[in-house]
Amino acid sequence: MKGKLTSSFAVTRPLKPVGDFLRRVLRRSNQRRADALPTAAPAPKRPDNGSDTERRLNFMLESVPVNLWSTDARLNITFSQGAGLNLIGTSGSDQVGMTLYEVLKSRDPGFTPLAAHLRALQGELVRYEVDWRGRSFETRVEPIRSADGHISGTVGIAIDITDRKTLYDALQKQNVYFASLFESAPEAIAILDEHDRIMRINGQFGALFGYTEDDAVGKDINALIVPEELAEEGVSLCTKVAAGEGIRAESLRRHKDGHSFWVSISATRFSAGDEPGKVYAMYQDISARKRAEDDLRALLMVDELTGLPNRRAFITLSEQRLKLAVRMERDVLMIFIDVDHLKYINDTWGHLAGDRALIDTARVLTESCREADIIARLGGDEFVALMIVDSDQTAELVCERIKARVDAHNLETPRGHPLSLSVGATRTKSEGTMLADLLAQADTALYEQKRGRGRPQALSR
Repeated sequence: MKGKLTSSFAVTRPLKPVGDFLRRVLRRSNQRRADALPTAAPAPKRPDNGSDTERRLNFMLESVPVNLWSTDARLNITFSQGAGLNLIGTSGSDQVGMTLYEVLKSRDPGFTPLAAHLRALQGELVRYEVDWRGRSFETRVEPIRSADGHISGTVGIAIDITDRKTLYDALQKQNVYFASLFESAPEAIAILDEHDRIMRINGQFGALFGYTEDDAVGKDINALIVPEELAEEGVSLCTKVAAGEGIRAESLRRHKDGHSFWVSISATRFSAGDEPGKVYAMYQDISARKRAEDDLRALLMVDELTGLPNRRAFITLSEQRLKLAVRMERDVLMIFIDVDHLKYINDTWGHLAGDRALIDTARVLTESCREADIIARLGGDEFVALMIVDSDQTAELVCERIKARVDAHNLETPRGHPLSLSVGATRTKSEGTMLADLLAQADTALYEQKRGRGRPQALSR
């Protein structure tokens, strides 16, 4: 048996109503012994005003796991009753007439249950918890006083709290597990109240966003980590969660030092009992993944050999450039370029020479056009350029500039085969123009040149 005294203080009155009940029980026991002796005349029977209380207490003692006992001043047990005795494999009749020393099997004054009774005999009320025969009890012992205030014994009550303690221990273990999982989780976690204020964060949240718990607790989550330009988005997400919707999103969030980075967000609402709903929000840094996606996207949009945008990128960029030209009320110029005799170069000089011809073409076009112009390799030997032009930038002028740059290249970089390009161009109003129509018109102009009309062809309308 082990126990621990948790509190004690002097008392001047016995435990109520247990003390009154015990006194009545003891009086009635004495009365029964007196009734067994011969008397001159029977005493008139007095009404028992405490019978209802006794019935209620008797019912309690027989139906709930409670032990109730009393001792005299020598710690002889004078009364013992309660359904709790059955849980430890004994009964009140087994204990009445024994001393407390015999029941406890100890005379050690430091032994918690014995110490509690000795202190009760000194006038104190003592509370303690004790484990006895595999059960746990919450116990209270206090003195019994006679009418003149003299301490005549003790009275005690023990409530079996084994199930409650087991449940409490289980909850404590769950709390420990939760705290361990909460702190060791690889995601940044914040628990929010019903007003989107932070109640708790884990260590990873501090590592990810740069805030200590003192910095974060009590702050509005949106004011703390949502960039100003995304404030409306942050409020919208919180509103959805408050309505019971679980969310998963990817967005930018702000570090304490001010820089923003990509995170995945997962949030759900939960509640305990009648408490207002809380929010469990998790954040994970996905900046590396976003960079990888951007790199992959860039690779998918770039011609690996020349470094120019590929067909996919050209279509995307050109659609945007056409919209810009409409707003600026400017014309657009589409140029189609074809590398002449590429198959012959590959067959005669090798594919490495053919690759050099394609790379040279990309360089010539880049040097012939402005930085704002879109130049792309559509595939094979075909290149294209789209320009927003002023009134003095005619298709013929741009085509001549490309031809001059090709001639200069052949002089500056002599190879076994000269670089030769066929060029077709079309200039048109941007308003109402479709990209596919521009490509078709430029391709027609290129085809006309390839049929041998002698100089770069340009179409205008």
